[in-house]
Amino acid sequence: MAGNSGHLSSASKAKDGEAVYLLNQSSNTFLSVTAGSSPDDAVLAMAPFSGDLSQQWLRSGGQWLWGANHAFCLLPVDGTNDVGLGDANASSVSWSYDEASRIVVGSDALDVPLEEPRTRVILSPANDDATQKWTIDLVSPEEPEYLINQSSKTCLGVRKGSTPSTAEVGMLNGNGLKEEQWFSVGDSWQWGGDRSYCLGPDYDVRTVILEESSSSTSVWYMDESERLRIGDYALNVPLHTPNAAVVLASPNNTKHQKWWKFSDLKTSLEGTEPPVYPFPGDDETSYNQEVSRGLVNMLTPKTDPLPHPRDVPTFPGTVDPETPRVTKNVILNLSVLGHDRDFRMVVPKDWQATDLYVAEGDICQIILPENLTIDQALQITVRIGAHKDKLNPHSGTVENKTFKRMPVVSEVFDLFPGVNEIRSQYGGNLIFVFTDGENFMVNAEVRNVVEAPYFRYGVTPVEEWEAIKTRDAPHAVLESDKCVVVVPSSAAQELTDPDQLMARYDEVLAMESYAAGFDETEAPPRGKYWLVGDIQISGGTAHSGFPVMFNRQNNDLANVETPYSWVTWHEVGHNHQQGPYWCNAYGTESTVNLFSLYVQEQLFGTDRLEEHNNYVISADKVDGGMTFAEGDVWDRLVFLMEIKHAFPEGWEMFRQLFRTTRALSDDEADYLTKVVQRQIDHVYKTLSKIVGYDLVLTYERWGLSLSQGAKDEIQLLGLEKAPGNLSHRPPFAGNKQNKGVVQIGTN
Repeated sequence: MAGNSGHLSSASKAKDGEAVYLLNQSSNTFLSVTAGSSPDDAVLAMAPFSGDLSQQWLRSGGQWLWGANHAFCLLPVDGTNDVGLGDANASSVSWSYDEASRIVVGSDALDVPLEEPRTRVILSPANDDATQKWTIDLVSPEEPEYLINQSSKTCLGVRKGSTPSTAEVGMLNGNGLKEEQWFSVGDSWQWGGDRSYCLGPDYDVRTVILEESSSSTSVWYMDESERLRIGDYALNVPLHTPNAAVVLASPNNTKHQKWWKFSDLKTSLEGTEPPVYPFPGDDETSYNQEVSRGLVNMLTPKTDPLPHPRDVPTFPGTVDPETPRVTKNVILNLSVLGHDRDFRMVVPKDWQATDLYVAEGDICQIILPENLTIDQALQITVRIGAHKDKLNPHSGTVENKTFKRMPVVSEVFDLFPGVNEIRSQYGGNLIFVFTDGENFMVNAEVRNVVEAPYFRYGVTPVEEWEAIKTRDAPHAVLESDKCVVVVPSSAAQELTDPDQLMARYDEVLAMESYAAGFDETEAPPRGKYWLVGDIQISGGTAHSGFPVMFNRQNNDLANVETPYSWVTWHEVGHNHQQGPYWCNAYGTESTVNLFSLYVQEQLFGTDRLEEHNNYVISADKVDGGMTFAEGDVWDRLVFLMEIKHAFPEGWEMFRQLFRTTRALSDDEADYLTKVVQRQIDHVYKTLSKIVGYDLVLTYERWGLSLSQGAKDEIQLLGLEKAPGNLSHRPPFAGNKQNKGVVQIGTN
């Protein structure tokens, strides 16, 4: 009974008048009246859990009264070892529940013989066999349990199939569906979709399955570390997108193995009040309660009001209840998915924007065709809200500061063929998200949503924008061929020329792509980058990833100057880096600015390093003995830019470096990631081959060590050694190195 706090322990007794189920610990089935309704025709037998009154018993002194008719009680059948029903008023039989978890009368105990199909229940002399051990399960309101992984914040469920031979057990985004529901019965977890099946292990492939409740011997328990355990294993949700799989793994202390029970979360919130924003970043109690409120709201039946208020007015914002709700058809385009190769960078995901917004607290319907397969439907999830950043007390913008908004402000829901009802507690732009699989297009009907400000570059007439931008939704969506930009509607209302804004974003993204080595001979990753403004993000004033996030107090994404700003070039540049293959070894925050400098040069013909005299400052530091490892972000960038300025290839050398790294086989690329020295060597060898000179002396000048194998490889090519000192010093216009000419023979 470990881990089932809702059950009596084996040494406890049911209180008089308390309805219970009597579960045999050997057969994992319940004492039931399977036929008849009176002492004359009743058949007592063991059966899988149904929850019916026919399986319920009430303690009354020494009697067990039958739940379907309290006038009858459990009795031995005279002259046999069977049990049946008798008249409760006339009975003098007294049953006890002893310390060995047996239900006994006199010297006999209630027993479930081992003979298949194990439906008989008899009286046998008391012994210590498991067939005579019983668990008394309290009858509680038939509320389902949800098992929520603390890492993924998703629910254990049956993703598809409905029988042990067809079911795929995995993780689902919580929506209160029967597929996610479980009922704790003894030491087993019966599935809400069909309680004749329960959760079982598949030790051969280290995962979990459905198995027959009546024959299951699975013993699950929640340990003191909140891990869901069976035998020597713990249930684990690996960190693999889309986090749908579950595995059995050796116990560890990560959140991937920690689980919440829905009932425990509800109980933990009783008597609490939500905090007032902003609240202190070190108030972990309030933070944990806010996370729990979000999960409880998510799983509360849609027929009930949301139990916990959300601070939506602070962020993401509210929709007027009087704003008209609409129904629209959306064509979902899954005709091209994922990527057919490894680009070794952060590639755009398959998100499809819409011009729709789900108001907070509203229940919207998303209707997929009934003839869509389960597998096809599971390739589609719906995201409510583009503000994906989840805050916690250790987030860079929160630690030692405040929570300015709720820790979570967006939600994701799985979809199935037919009608899907979704209630958003936060509200947000409606976004469809696709995962790799079958390619197809399908129509989705969306009901009970509002229209949001939406502009499609090259499609939406600018003259219509003046009316569109006044739509009542907190956030607007601006879309082009290369990106999607999400901004506050208040900022969108100030935007008079969305064409210019989106043209600039596309221009900059094209430059970033070119700097990464993509051109007409090698197409960049498909898909659109998303840039999203938020009032508080997880780190800094902006950060890369998908989406690229910006703190809107510092960055107005609707301002036409923002695409031409360093922060935009920098953060989108991060997405183009080849981090573990070489960029990290030369400084993550240094190599990213190769993209920034390239875009700055193309747009304005300027160089930030020249403007801030970094070339001279860094060269002087190296003259004074500074090594590459001792240099700051700008010094390390200067090292790479000195090489760029010294040779006629210029930017092409870095473009070729990116292309060369992409062209590596998976084994070759993986080999680089294992040792930093290999990454340093990779750049040295590649750049030396591109420029036609051995760069060993430059590396030595900067104290950047190379392996002997790398030096030998380049030496075998017979390349002349480039000067060690490639410093880029003013006057830049007359500097030979600035013209791309190496002065051979110097050092």
